[in-house]
Amino acid sequence: MPTLKVRKYRNSVYIIYTYKMKIFKIFTGAKIEDKYWNGSYPKKSCPDYDIVVRQIAEMESRVLNASLKLRAMGIDPVVDKVRAEFYTQVKTIKPFWELYAEYFAVKTFKPATRQKAMVYMKMLKQFCDKTGYTFNIDTWDKMMLGRFIKYLLVDQKYADSSINRLVCGIKSFLRFAYPDKDLSWMTYKQLSIDEEIVALKEEELKALIVADLDGYLDQTRDLFVFLATTGMRFSDSQRFDPTWITPEQVLEFNQLKTGGKAMPPLYEASRKVFDKWGGVPPKIGNTKFNRHLKELFKTIKLDRPVVTNIVKGKIVRRSVSPLYSVITSHDARRTFITLCLQKGIRIQDVMRMSGHSDYKSMKPYMRVSLKHLRSEADKWDI
Repeated sequence: MPTLKVRKYRNSVYIIYTYKMKIFKIFTGAKIEDKYWNGSYPKKSCPDYDIVVRQIAEMESRVLNASLKLRAMGIDPVVDKVRAEFYTQVKTIKPFWELYAEYFAVKTFKPATRQKAMVYMKMLKQFCDKTGYTFNIDTWDKMMLGRFIKYLLVDQKYADSSINRLVCGIKSFLRFAYPDKDLSWMTYKQLSIDEEIVALKEEELKALIVADLDGYLDQTRDLFVFLATTGMRFSDSQRFDPTWITPEQVLEFNQLKTGGKAMPPLYEASRKVFDKWGGVPPKIGNTKFNRHLKELFKTIKLDRPVVTNIVKGKIVRRSVSPLYSVITSHDARRTFITLCLQKGIRIQDVMRMSGHSDYKSMKPYMRVSLKHLRSEADKWDI
């Protein structure tokens, strides 16, 4: 009669199928130190005991199923035939990392989205390498996801917002790779907090416009001013087309990120910028632009204290930093929206200018605008 045993060699756990003096040995994907092994199975004190036991049981079941299938067909389950049947079953499922390669080959990504997806894959692979976990969709459950999230929080120092994006990115891949699997449980709920909007005040924007600069800081300033006076995203500015300018002196274009239409007015400050740079905004890489922005703001002493919130493990950490250390390209768009609202432009019109399609994404700006209205109202001492 065939026998099926669990054995450990060094720290690796194998399933051993023996029949007629021959053996078939297959690695389970589990690695266990001697102090957590009782001779034939993991001790309950073994780290991640439930996960390890599930990995071993799953591989044991696959070998057993191969043997039972042969018997059901009236075939003697000798080792060579069990081995062949086992690998026939395994071959019907592509290796996990090959599925990831296929995902990148088949799916159409924007360059930035592809780069993010590759980072998500890298994080998952690093987690598997560190923990010894062999990814298997049948053992990937809430417990494993929790272990992965702990790794991101403790080892990688990720903020909750980054973890949420990463989990969503990996979930998108898994839906591609395993379309029949229910992955609705795979979520990471963030702590809901009010977002702090980083935006320039009107006097700060004017100081930036008139600053005496040259070289790359002049280029950086001009691009930021163009973004802050049109509400355009950086990605759209780098593909700017003069045909977007309408006879009414309004820019009309479909946004790269959302596909929605934006219609910001063409202010004199914006026109001066693209007239200066040959009919288009300055061209510069996003990483370099963000780096130069910090240097630019520090140079012209835009250093007022700014409060930012970072959430890690559902704990809010508030920090106060000078404006120049936190400024990014997207803060130009935030500046445009914030100043428009403070100038009394109706929110519906601001949304048409910026290309926002719903009020939810405008909520943080509405809160900032209410603060401005309160400060204006306080000028009446009664």
